[in-house]
Amino acid sequence: MTFNYYEIGKILWNSFLAAFKWNIWKWFFGSIGAFGATFLIGKNLFKLDLQESIIWGAIIIIILFLLRFVLIFFKESLKYFHEQYKNSNYGDAIILLNECFAAMHNYRKTPGHDDEEFVKSMLLLCNNLKIIFTNLVKAECSVSIKVPIADDSIKPQTLLSNLVRDIDHRPRDTEQYSKIEHSLLGNTAFSYCLNKVSIKSKKKCYKNNNVNKTENYENTSKQCYEKEVLPYNSELVYPITPIIDGNHICLGFICIDSVKTNAFGSKYEIAILEGVADGIFDIINERNQFKIQ
Repeated sequence: MTFNYYEIGKILWNSFLAAFKWNIWKWFFGSIGAFGATFLIGKNLFKLDLQESIIWGAIIIIILFLLRFVLIFFKESLKYFHEQYKNSNYGDAIILLNECFAAMHNYRKTPGHDDEEFVKSMLLLCNNLKIIFTNLVKAECSVSIKVPIADDSIKPQTLLSNLVRDIDHRPRDTEQYSKIEHSLLGNTAFSYCLNKVSIKSKKKCYKNNNVNKTENYENTSKQCYEKEVLPYNSELVYPITPIIDGNHICLGFICIDSVKTNAFGSKYEIAILEGVADGIFDIINERNQFKIQ
């Protein structure tokens, strides 16, 4: 985030002007009588002579003006830096996603199919999404892409596995985790998303900001953890399907989770996942077709 002196100067000037716009000034200067009374407060209340009363009256007015100016400047500065911080994060997100899609496009331009290069491009996507969402929610996030086992699309009875997971959270893929049958019906988030795809709903994202306290929340990964408490509290899941003309097809899920409770709240977070899901649909579909052939 850069320090823009021009914008700070504008905030200073606008705060200075706004400091004059205060109803209490009408009480002090609304009429000649009020104006005179302002400077005679010291004389009338504290028995000061006229000159001292005028000086103290002016000092009080200046102090009130400066206090109002400082408070307005502080409030406007906080708003400015908040916007700059937010815009900086989304700007960084664009750069990181551009890097991911450049790698994917390069893979698609290469004749044939190299599964190692495909997985590398998906891993880069997970790692960069992890950075993006960790910055956005200001708490540690994990990213994984789930795809069906031995199938090219998802049905209610489908079993799922990790295609890739961000490199920092690979320790979650324990031997116990790999032995579990991660069924679509055994996971609330996946079932919800698939249903939204099947009815062609525009809102396909599953969002839960307190998974460990949600009743009737199913997740096959719970078996891997003590007392079935998941290592995260918030979850975003989006189906890998085109934004337009999905034809009820879902090729997998992008899963984002965070240790933070109530981590996800911005519509832009879902928009990022929607764009990514649309962007990787074709590349995963092509990979599936190569495997079938």
